[in-house]
Amino acid sequence: MSSTALGIVGGLVVGAALGFGAATVYKGNHAGENITLLEVDGTKYREADLPADVRSGYYDIKAEEHDRGNALLGQFALQLALAKDKDKNVKADALPPFDQLVEAPAPTEQELQALFEANKARLPPDATFEKIKPDIERFVRNQKLSETLRTKNDELSAKKRVVLLTPEPASPKVTLVLDPYAAKGAATASNTLVEVADYLCPHCQSSEPEVEATVKELGDKYRFVHVPFSLRPEGLSGTLARGAYCAKQQGDEAFWKYHEKAFATAKEKGWKSTDPDSKDPVLEVATAAGIDGAKLEACLATPEAQAFVKNTTDSMHKAGVSGTPTFFLNGRRLSLTNKSLKDAVTGRLQAASH
Repeated sequence: MSSTALGIVGGLVVGAALGFGAATVYKGNHAGENITLLEVDGTKYREADLPADVRSGYYDIKAEEHDRGNALLGQFALQLALAKDKDKNVKADALPPFDQLVEAPAPTEQELQALFEANKARLPPDATFEKIKPDIERFVRNQKLSETLRTKNDELSAKKRVVLLTPEPASPKVTLVLDPYAAKGAATASNTLVEVADYLCPHCQSSEPEVEATVKELGDKYRFVHVPFSLRPEGLSGTLARGAYCAKQQGDEAFWKYHEKAFATAKEKGWKSTDPDSKDPVLEVATAAGIDGAKLEACLATPEAQAFVKNTTDSMHKAGVSGTPTFFLNGRRLSLTNKSLKDAVTGRLQAASH
């Protein structure tokens, strides 16, 4: 294939179409916690004996392997189901390729021309539309095939025709000290959902509406705790986390007002994790939240506020938090790969009840 295709043309991207996965039955596998993994000077260590940060890293590796395996199995399952729709007697080891199993819309000349024009600046000077048109056409066809397969996969998953049954590795149980953090819901709730997030993390900002909607939908049977975590404690990220601590000193209601405005204002203003430590953005958030800015400002530089950020950083790192947002349900980290937060929560609880 020509290298002049702007970087927009690849091979058949069927794998990308399966990235969303098939319907999955969650079966957390806790048995592995009691398997001996290593021996040092005659002492044997099970997974349950490892330090929390090592257990967390080991889980990440197993979870990645599980996701890659499910992507492969999901692709095969979709291909087999579509082939059965064409021929009920089809053999699993003789499946037609995807482009023979579904009919994707053909690209139009206008679509091809528009894609060429949109990427023209990235092309070599001698690259004309006619010269790279075959590459562009292949790329668009593959994109349309991927979208068609994604739709088919959603339909088959919804009908439970395609279900992946591989047991998901169980995340290690960790002890989280949650007393310093604001919570919604009764302390006696049977389930505790914890969000660890940085106010300057773009993914945290974009996912916050889903978090709020999920917490509201889950209702009173869940206690929701937010941990203001700073990926860069020495910069504005740390200042906003100190602001969250200081807002909570004015009460939980003040904290949640600050929390909401911190995400919204940071996103609106385009504040970055590389921005330096400054109290002005924090006071701007306090003003927008309608809480006492003078009290908050007086609190920001106190040893208690500084210690809050350090203690949070240390304890969350020990619990295996390496990025944000990170979610824990009843002390076990949730994997959100190809799942919504709500599906991850309900799936984990359904598995625990069996």
